[in-house]
Amino acid sequence: MKYRPQTILCSLLTCTSIAFAQESPSRSLTWTLSTEKLELIETILTQANEQEIITIDTYGLRRRWAINDLFFALPTTTSPSRTNPFANEPGETQHTRYITLTDGQVLKGVLLEPRHDDALTCWVYTGTTMRGSATIALEKVRSISDRPRGIWEPVDAQSDSITTISDDVFVGFVESVGPKVTIATSRDLVKIDLDQIREIRLANIPERIDGIYLSTAEGLRLRISTFDFDFQHALSATIDPQALGFDADAPSMWVMPPEAPAGIEIIRSDRQILSLTNIDPQLIEPTGGRDWTPAPTVLSSAIHPILSAIDLHAPVRVIYPLPEDAVRFACTLLPSINTWTDCIASIYAIAHDGQRTELLNTRLNADHTTQSLNVAIEPNTAYIEIRIDPGASGPIQDRVLIEHPRVLLETN
Repeated sequence: MKYRPQTILCSLLTCTSIAFAQESPSRSLTWTLSTEKLELIETILTQANEQEIITIDTYGLRRRWAINDLFFALPTTTSPSRTNPFANEPGETQHTRYITLTDGQVLKGVLLEPRHDDALTCWVYTGTTMRGSATIALEKVRSISDRPRGIWEPVDAQSDSITTISDDVFVGFVESVGPKVTIATSRDLVKIDLDQIREIRLANIPERIDGIYLSTAEGLRLRISTFDFDFQHALSATIDPQALGFDADAPSMWVMPPEAPAGIEIIRSDRQILSLTNIDPQLIEPTGGRDWTPAPTVLSSAIHPILSAIDLHAPVRVIYPLPEDAVRFACTLLPSINTWTDCIASIYAIAHDGQRTELLNTRLNADHTTQSLNVAIEPNTAYIEIRIDPGASGPIQDRVLIEHPRVLLETN
């Protein structure tokens, strides 16, 4: 059998990348990068620092990505579950908790008797390494949990609350946090042993602080000024000790195992990426002469909200209001292909004055199973309209998944 030269070259490059993947730890395999132009790119991440990320594609070709050109880089799949994945490490106690701060950082600590009622005191750990004692003002804490919470899970509490392991909920004002937690409810003052508590939520307003945030495999999220990892050698990262409640002279350089890196996110005040799944539709109405249609369903991603999707179960017209400063929109349309699947998908940008601009108009069926969109929109765009109309076969089996619908916001 004869092979074309380019076929042989592609085969060699593919074998090279496969061999690389087999030699590297699992966390250095496929990651998803989100760029400032709303691109979502799956690639093999091999090395990263505060300046750039280095990747290798399936053909063995390397590419460098400037950190400032990205919104995030995250493993494409979550880690396989293990039996009791959040079990305490050796040397930890039942008082070990994950502490989420208002700036989005997440620490793991063993709670101690508080030095002040309006602050918590803890020994901070990464793995089995004790990093020192931290004192954190309660007004800087969003939640304290026995396991990592998704950093993007909303904590829209109007009051503080405590949820026990038996699912009892106490609502009021948390006065002190330590091995015993005190909460003033509307009826009395309640003290609860920490080992009986699943989660504490504090009604503090989250802060959006610019910077690079590094996530680790054990559920930490740290704002760092420098970092370096390649999955072969130890991860090094420079933290902000005072933002984590340490003394100003505490060590700022942390070293963690090679398998620790689990995500990078870049927060900026001048631009932001937003998922359409985080916006409630202003209008939902059936198309194709139907009197009723199911409401769209949000399929949330465990990796990042931007990787979520909207499931349109039948022909429908849906309008989403956009925040100010929206300048770009992107998504991918995936119909659920069945025997009678055939529909027309269109997307419009609608200005405040009602002017409509068509961004996409395409037919989806067995011969055209996907359609991607990534376009600039006018700065005065007030709404995005997504419309699915029945095709030649009528409305039956016209179900479309709007994958990763995302908006770019830019401020001057």
